[in-house]
Formats: sequence, structure tokens, C-alpha cells
Amino acid sequence: MLGVRLKPDEEEALERHARSVGKPKSTLVREWIMDRLEREEIDRKIANAAALDAEERRGLTARAGEEVTIAYMRWLDAEDGGYDWGPNGPPAAT
Repeated sequence: MLGVRLKPDEEEALERHARSVGKPKSTLVREWIMDRLEREEIDRKIANAAALDAEERRGLTARAGEEVTIAYMRWLDAEDGGYDWGPNGPPAAT
């Protein structure tokens, strides 16, 4: 059981609305509460899905960067035959 205290003007506005839609005040309030709870649950699920999507997107971006680096290194190996020149670069031409 739930009791809701309203100011007199709020109670009158609820009473007018209930009469205009032909429903008891308690039915209206119950519907509004349940509607709000459902929307809050939907919002929570959307936020959770967005967080999971963002996490997956970060992983995909990292893997794409790794794949680009690997492809670039393969291209370099194809250019120089895969020789590792070391930190000083290729030897001086003689």
C-alpha cells in the first residue's frame, strides 16, 4: 500500500484529470508509476547497451591499429627484403 500526499491544488488537478479520462485517481497514479518504472528500466538497458558498444568499439579500434601496423611492417620487409638494419639504419655506402 502506498500513500501519496498532495497539496490541495495538486489533488484538485488530479481529480479533474481523473474525471476527464473517466478513471479513478488511484488507477491513474498506478499507471503513471508503472509507466515511469518501465521507462527507467528501458533507459537503464539502453545505457548498458551503449557502454557495451563503446567497449567493443575500443577493442575494434585497437585491433585495427595493430593490423595496420603489421601490414606496414610487412610492406617495409618487402621493400628491404626483411633485413633488420638496427638502430643506426643501413650501413654507409662504400
